[in-house]
Amino acid sequence: MKNFTKGILVGVGVGLLVAPLSGQETRRLLAERAREWRNSLPEDSQINRYATQLTERVNSAKENWRDYAQQAVSKAKDTGSAAIQSGQGMANKARQTSMDMASRAKQGGQDMAGKARQAGQGMANKTKQGAGISGSSPNGSSTRIIPESDQ
Repeated sequence: MKNFTKGILVGVGVGLLVAPLSGQETRRLLAERAREWRNSLPEDSQINRYATQLTERVNSAKENWRDYAQQAVSKAKDTGSAAIQSGQGMANKARQTSMDMASRAKQGGQDMAGKARQAGQGMANKTKQGAGISGSSPNGSSTRIIPESDQ
């Protein structure tokens, strides 16, 4: 008897898989036939009571799943918008940090250029003084260096 029941179920499953109707049409047809079969049963039959209970449970489960799905969609939307806001905040922080770093680098470069300019001018002045080009000495007299000639 168990093998016969399994055979029927497998046959119905294969029949549904290779049925010439679309899924929507097949479900409609099955629901229609189930209603006809259920209506043909006496009102007080045990199968009819089970069918009613099963229908109520299926409808209850359907509503529960619909509520769960709506909650999941709402939570996903909230999480997505929070992630977008967090990403925008991080982008703003990164932009500000990069601007601060660029400003600091520019200021550092300008400071170094100024120091290099001052050092260069100081070295040029010392070189001029050492070569006697400046024309002034510590005591106020001018000194001039004349190269010797080989005559």
